[in-house]
Amino acid sequence: MNEGILRNAIAFIADAHDGQYRKSGMPYTEHPYEVAKILADLKQDQATVLAGLLHDVVEDTPHTLKEITEKFGEDTAFMVDAVTKITAVQEASKTAQKAGTYKKLITAMAKDPRVIMIKIADRIHNMRTMQYMKPEKRKLIAQETLDIYVPLTHRFGLYKLKTELEDLSFKYVNPVEYQKLVDALIEGKDKREKYVQSVIGPLQIKMALEDFDCTIQGRTKNIYSIYNKMLSRDCQFEDIFDIFAIRIIVESIPECYLALGYVHNLWTPMQSRFKDYIATPKPNLYQSIHTTVIGPENKMVEVQIRTKDMDLTAEKGFAAHWAYKMETQHEGEELAWLDHMVKLQSEIEDSKEYLDFLKVDLKPEGMTVFTPKGASVELPEGAIVLDFAFAVHTELGLHCIGARINEEVVSLDKPVPHGATVQILKSPAQEPSPEWLDMVKTVKAKQELRKWMKTSIVQQAHDLGKEIWTRELRMAKIEKEKRPKEEDINKYFGTANLQDFYERVGQGELPLQDIHRFLTGEDIPKEGTVLRFFPTFGKDKKSTTRDDMPLMIGHETSLLIHFATCCAPVPGDQIIGVMRPQIGIEVHTVDCPCLKDFPIEQQLPVDWSADVSNPFTTHLTIDTDNRKNITLDILQELKNSNLILERMSVASVQYSGRIRMEFKAFRKEQVDAAMTKIEQIKGVRKVTKA
Repeated sequence: MNEGILRNAIAFIADAHDGQYRKSGMPYTEHPYEVAKILADLKQDQATVLAGLLHDVVEDTPHTLKEITEKFGEDTAFMVDAVTKITAVQEASKTAQKAGTYKKLITAMAKDPRVIMIKIADRIHNMRTMQYMKPEKRKLIAQETLDIYVPLTHRFGLYKLKTELEDLSFKYVNPVEYQKLVDALIEGKDKREKYVQSVIGPLQIKMALEDFDCTIQGRTKNIYSIYNKMLSRDCQFEDIFDIFAIRIIVESIPECYLALGYVHNLWTPMQSRFKDYIATPKPNLYQSIHTTVIGPENKMVEVQIRTKDMDLTAEKGFAAHWAYKMETQHEGEELAWLDHMVKLQSEIEDSKEYLDFLKVDLKPEGMTVFTPKGASVELPEGAIVLDFAFAVHTELGLHCIGARINEEVVSLDKPVPHGATVQILKSPAQEPSPEWLDMVKTVKAKQELRKWMKTSIVQQAHDLGKEIWTRELRMAKIEKEKRPKEEDINKYFGTANLQDFYERVGQGELPLQDIHRFLTGEDIPKEGTVLRFFPTFGKDKKSTTRDDMPLMIGHETSLLIHFATCCAPVPGDQIIGVMRPQIGIEVHTVDCPCLKDFPIEQQLPVDWSADVSNPFTTHLTIDTDNRKNITLDILQELKNSNLILERMSVASVQYSGRIRMEFKAFRKEQVDAAMTKIEQIKGVRKVTKA
């Protein structure tokens, strides 16, 4: 590093920040000095360290970006600009300001990943000195750190900084639990260190006997990590067995596997807790072998085995190599996720949605999954087959029906394991359903589904609106040659064209009352409403007022046809549709009490299609005596009726019980017959469909 340029930068910021002080009372220059020191420790290049020194100059002083460029070069100026917040004057609200700042940062990171090193160093020092801020401000900053900066440090493999940020944030987000864990760790320190030595001692002897050269360390895991283990396992501190890990550091990859053999010679391994991140590195280049063994006193012990280079990467991330390998790194796939984020964020206009996107897309632990051709795909932990399909190709996701994972055929909602090879199964007949949006985890899958649904809703709304318009013309007995002209329709309803009119009708935005008034010049008479909307179910088949054009529907939920949960209509029920703005048609049974909440002019006749053949879901609530084996008797009756149980919950008090069941059936008659038989079981008080 050029010492003269560094001295110039220090003098420049001393002058620029003269008279400015931090909350602690220290001169403001303390902060940029510390940020630059952190960057130097991470082996960053001269331009990055200079940018760390200068990162607040443009934001907090009258000096301009042009001055930075002239004095310290374009590289440094670019990074200073990238980490400078977008001001409130430029953006309308704080949410928009924050979203704009992050978008700017992510875009700059994709061009030059060194930018994030400055932001992380900046956040680290701010978190180290947070005690001088107000409690409510501390909590807000700490939560933002957990949501955004911790995942970013993880993405870049900066584990040492990641654990420090986690613990500092946890200290302010949840100070009570933080202090409890600190006290517990201090209290058990001697006992824990004694046990660690009881593990390291035999390992050292074993390695010496094998004439195997390695370094063995024992370390306690960070506080936030322990807290998360307690939450995920729903247990207390005393029940966490892996509070510490043993680390074995060797020279080469073959020695890693040799060391693994010696560890397994010494103690029995737990096969279910073995992970080989050397063969399949994490997306941030983390490599290590993790194995859990039954150690001394029959306690589980986690052992990590890695080379010195892997240990350097694990501690300081692949950023540690940028000083001499930056171009090579960026040409590889390690930072492909950045380009992916830039592409996705350009499609999100809403500021709040963008901030939510950041929290979701950054936060999950990464894992790598493979296509049958060996191409790697990065996914968050918990991602399902459908996420993988969309990650490979949008069309594959839209028509996915399942997958083959390691020769086993699985459903599209099956979680994908790390390192698995996944072959997507698709069908041209398959189309997304609204439930898919709740199932998928990745932002790309959600966005592609929203795009498809938006396009499909428009098409479905057009078709549905045209069908409704056609039946209204027929109801009004208007002959083809006398039908209204397009310009008259658009003028009356304020639509742009006939397609727009059909779409608005299909989405329930134009009341049927208005359409009837346009066609006939009069309101629907109140005395005619029953005949108009319910004649499909009338007994008098000869009636001239009977509606011969009910909308025919299947039982599957579509984008514009939804089945009301209040009455859960099933094939065989007499049904009615309710036109609801922005929703489409909501289907109810004709005797549903909720129909009174909707004006009759919003309702229209619907009937089941003749080809309804797939099973549908329905629910029963069964009130019972608290009799032994009554649940088994009810389940047996369900089985006898060929009903497919999906979920069940049982609650009981001293003398009574309530069973809720969700199952699949094919016809209403099948459900009615099962209800009758269940009612006859001894101890059953009441059976209701919900």
